[in-house]
Amino acid sequence: MKTCIRPIVTFFLLMSFLITKAQTPIPKLTDRSKKGILAYFKTIVANKQVIVGQQCSQSPDVALEYQKNFQRLYDSTGHYPALLGLDYGYFPNINFAQTNEYAINHWKKGGLVTLSWHADCPFTEGYNVRLNTVENKSIIDLKKLLKNAPDSKEKASYRAELANVAKALKQLKNAGLTVLWRPFHEMNGTWFWWGTNDIKNPTNQKDYAALWMDMYQTFTKDYGLDNLIWIYAPNIAGTYFPAPDVFYPGDKYVDIVALDNYPKVPAFEDYPSLLKMGKIVSDGEVGPDDSAFGHFDETAVLNTFKGKAPYFLQWHSWQGAKVAIVDNLNAKALMDDASAITLDKIR
Repeated sequence: MKTCIRPIVTFFLLMSFLITKAQTPIPKLTDRSKKGILAYFKTIVANKQVIVGQQCSQSPDVALEYQKNFQRLYDSTGHYPALLGLDYGYFPNINFAQTNEYAINHWKKGGLVTLSWHADCPFTEGYNVRLNTVENKSIIDLKKLLKNAPDSKEKASYRAELANVAKALKQLKNAGLTVLWRPFHEMNGTWFWWGTNDIKNPTNQKDYAALWMDMYQTFTKDYGLDNLIWIYAPNIAGTYFPAPDVFYPGDKYVDIVALDNYPKVPAFEDYPSLLKMGKIVSDGEVGPDDSAFGHFDETAVLNTFKGKAPYFLQWHSWQGAKVAIVDNLNAKALMDDASAITLDKIR
């Protein structure tokens, strides 16, 4: 009799353990200070839970982008993402007040906010974010933009924009927000003016690091912005771009390292390389390759980042490109998943 009972008891104990482990409750984010958020991130990675994020910045009209990418996802799934992604650049005359309004409203609902900054290129005329940094390396000198650099047209242009961004971030600080701050991303690519000057043998790593550190000092010392979580976010290296750590500005100036990636199927390439950098590792930007627009499996996205990244930030859709969560496969299954942290589950 005892021989029969023992396997049955063992079986039920094992099943009870597995069920308990699979249903680890999502902890509430009660401390949204910088320290509290970073601690929360470590906890949910250990729990194999992932915060769902959605970017809303395809046009300068944040209200329109929020409706298309954020509200529409709620309307079709019953859940808002816990993380709202916005941008302080990419377009001239950005409406900081409108951007901040949406950031503050989402924060008041219990969510988290991440901001990117597609800064204007100070080395070309007009408003321009994109610039091939290999073809135009002769006109780019990041050292000219530093606070202690001699006066120049380029320095004046950049530092005026930097000051406007700092003032907008100050408004968020005054409203009580802690911001996931992701500036100068995809620096190992060649499409933004702060990018690599050579694909195989870059020589502007120190200049990039100096620009990053200069911003860090300006924001923290001059403007008192101690509410920023600094995110270093390279592009996937693959066989085309320098390794993710090549432009790393240093541990003192970075809180999270995150990867930007647009694969055909959800993947977290270069994760081992990022892990070696000794920081919390996350996703900076994710979406489908153009061959997978509208066919990206959102449940696979979730499973890709489970146990590795505390959040993922899916990019917005644009004309002819179905990139946002709501425009791809299994959006409701993702938002309903017990390990997906949506706005209603985080607060």
